[in-house]
Amino acid sequence: MCDTFVALPEATATGGVLLAKNADTEINEAQHVFKMPRRQFAEGAQVRVTHMLIPQVRETYEYVIDKSFWLYGGEIGLNEHGVAVGNEAVFSTRPSDKDGVILIDLLRLILERARTRHEAVDLVAALLDRFGQGGNCELRGNSHFDGSFIVSDRDGAVVIETAGKDWAAREVTGLGSISNGYTIGSDWDRSSLPGSNGSRPDFGDLVEDREKTRCVGAAERQSMSHGFLEARRGRIDVRAMADLLRYTGEGDYDPMQGEFPVRICMHAAPYPHRLWQATGALIADVRGEDAMAWVTATSGPDVSIFKPVFFGVDLPDLGPMPTESYTPGAYWWRHEFLHRRAMADYRNLVPEIRADFEALEDDFFAAAEIVRRAGPGEKQAFVSDCWRRADEASAAWVAKLERRNYFVADSAYRAMWKTFNDAASFPLA
Repeated sequence: MCDTFVALPEATATGGVLLAKNADTEINEAQHVFKMPRRQFAEGAQVRVTHMLIPQVRETYEYVIDKSFWLYGGEIGLNEHGVAVGNEAVFSTRPSDKDGVILIDLLRLILERARTRHEAVDLVAALLDRFGQGGNCELRGNSHFDGSFIVSDRDGAVVIETAGKDWAAREVTGLGSISNGYTIGSDWDRSSLPGSNGSRPDFGDLVEDREKTRCVGAAERQSMSHGFLEARRGRIDVRAMADLLRYTGEGDYDPMQGEFPVRICMHAAPYPHRLWQATGALIADVRGEDAMAWVTATSGPDVSIFKPVFFGVDLPDLGPMPTESYTPGAYWWRHEFLHRRAMADYRNLVPEIRADFEALEDDFFAAAEIVRRAGPGEKQAFVSDCWRRADEASAAWVAKLERRNYFVADSAYRAMWKTFNDAASFPLA
């Protein structure tokens, strides 16, 4: 379960476009961040997406993406043209009778093939019309989701919601957020559904499975994220987006609270609808021709550090692609030694960790305002330095926590973590 939000020039402090998302996936569904360069392909080439082969295009664009290890597509990303995308699982009443492109594939294909948000709508419409939407989207199960998206570009954003082969799109005004429910009614700007006698069909009303939507807390999270942004309209910056990705609401919070996932910063708990957590996060910051991203490449935004990514500049070596089992050397799994220990004593540890990490981020965010206007050499040096400093800060906390007794006090919470640590052969003593 995920949340995506966007702030357009009239709502941001810089006059740019900011899009952000937490990738909420299963507990051991390791994420991997990578950059793909612009590539050329021969006429007639094909590409294997998650469940099928589809025709490849002659050229794909450079992009950065956060993706689950086992899927072709991804959760959130940004391309060289300033197109950013976050996707959400939504639940429709449309049957999934065959494999097609899935929402995760659609996100990566948008990054590879679209130069504007309008091209993204055209692309999604064409792919759904030709191949349909269907197939397993869940690592440990066999579940079908339809997809919704916010796609932003240099000057605007659009919400795209789908159900099987049908879709609707609505332009965003000022700011917007989506969760795991349909938000487009009869207010769409474009749709595959035909109108009748001047009236427009209500897209969400026609397709939504309301009970599934209720169980994933979509309305609560969408209201929470929209209210957070609305309260900061005109002042929204990268720090505000990072704070929202870490937001658990006002007042005291404990990860064990609540049967349903109603917090933006999602933590797993031993309830049927909460065996998911935030396993990665990305913020896209686009100002005209200047586009960059901030990524965690790790689980738990509240115990992670956002680090810079520029186009035309290499990422540091993040090790091998992780899997659902502990993968030595993989960046994502390395951070789990910190993340899972912090979850064992959330109320005491997380505020102190966040204080350290956010001070470091504030240095990064301030320095990036100058570096983003510099040449490739300075950007590369900045990226290397930020990632090194972030890794050192994380390693220092891992060393500190290794000296403590690792024990989860709540028996149900302890059993949940033991189950998943054992399943991953994760060596957490």
